[in-house]
Amino acid sequence: MNATAPVLIGTMTLVIIATLAFKYSLHFQFLRVKHKKPAGRWTDFFTRTFKHKDDPRWWRESVALYPLLFPVEFTGQSRLDEWLLKIKRTNIALYFLLIVFLLTGIYFSKSSELTA
Repeated sequence: MNATAPVLIGTMTLVIIATLAFKYSLHFQFLRVKHKKPAGRWTDFFTRTFKHKDDPRWWRESVALYPLLFPVEFTGQSRLDEWLLKIKRTNIALYFLLIVFLLTGIYFSKSSELTA
C-alpha cells in the first residue's frame, strides 16, 4: 500500500462528510423558506441558532428530508425551486465524490498487484 493512500482516503472522507453537512444545512434553510421565514445563513445549522419557534423541529427534520438516493421533486414555485436546485446539485456532487472514492479504492487495491 502506498504511503499516500491513507492520507488520500482520509481527505476524501472528510470532503464527503463536509459535503453532507453542507447538504443538511441547505435542508434547514429550505425548511425555513418553505414555512415563509427568512433562510438565514448556512452556518445556522451547525451553531444551532434558532430564531424561530419551529427551528428545533426543522433542525431535526432537515437530516432526513431528502435522502441521497431519492429524487428531489420541484414544486413549481420559483422561491422553493431555487433551494431544491441547490440541494439537487449537492446530491450530484456527492454522487461524483462517492464514485471517485470507489475508483480510488479500486486503484489502490490493484496497484499493489501491479508493482509485485
